Amino acid sequence: MMTAEPMVARGAHCMRRLDTNDHKGATKLHAREREQLLEAADVLLFGEPDREETVQSAEVLIEALQTSERWSVDSCDRLREHLYGCGAPTGAS
Repeated sequence: MMTAEPMVARGAHCMRRLDTNDHKGATKLHAREREQLLEAADVLLFGEPDREETVQSAEVLIEALQTSERWSVDSCDRLREHLYGCGAPTGAS
């Protein structure tokens, strides 16, 4: 059984991911993009069975933000860090 501490840390990554999205100014995400990233964070946070497909879709979106230069490489790296931080550590149940 998972203790509350790892879940709190993972939840904090999810909140930082949302903060990153909210502070992008003119380059904010479109509503569907924001929903897609939120869904990916949720499936990681809660260990949903469809996480691989959902996270891969989010990764494609982040790559598109970077290659289109809507978001900088650094911003995309931070977004990835916070997104993947929502997941359980490797080997955790």
